[in-house]
Amino acid sequence: MAEDPKSPNAFSPEYLETVRERDDPSTTLEADTAEPWEVREAGSHFGLFHPWESPEQGDTPRGRFYFRETALLFRLIWPALGRDRLFRLSGTPTAEGYPVETADQVVGYLRAFNPDAIFGVHIGSHFLRSPYSLAVLLWLSGPTAQKEVGRILGEMARDGGPAEADGVLRPR
Repeated sequence: MAEDPKSPNAFSPEYLETVRERDDPSTTLEADTAEPWEVREAGSHFGLFHPWESPEQGDTPRGRFYFRETALLFRLIWPALGRDRLFRLSGTPTAEGYPVETADQVVGYLRAFNPDAIFGVHIGSHFLRSPYSLAVLLWLSGPTAQKEVGRILGEMARDGGPAEADGVLRPR
């Protein structure tokens, strides 16, 4: 990541020059994507910034978007990108398919090798672990979807959770 000479830094230029020569640890991606994030106007766009960054200081956003809603969606998933994945897909198929694994067990199988499905579950599990992200996601869905989600959740609460009927996930 490029240094911005306009941004203040508590470390001396000599120290920063010395640490630039070191390799980053394996946790760098998580540190670079970790919260907090904010969406701010950046010219004619909406930018994804840490709270200590700003376009006025010359900081470059992690992403620039034409629509605030799109920027907010990226703000929600950004922290998940650096987190360790809860699920992995084995590249060696068995008679049951490609094993879907957690750190200590096989939790299922996919018929086809599909890493995109595993990444999708990773992002979904991030929302399950972040009430704020889940709430903003619901907010971004708009009033019509929120009304329907409210009805569905009301039925699920009354009936004990989701159930499947005719292959469709529904309230019990």
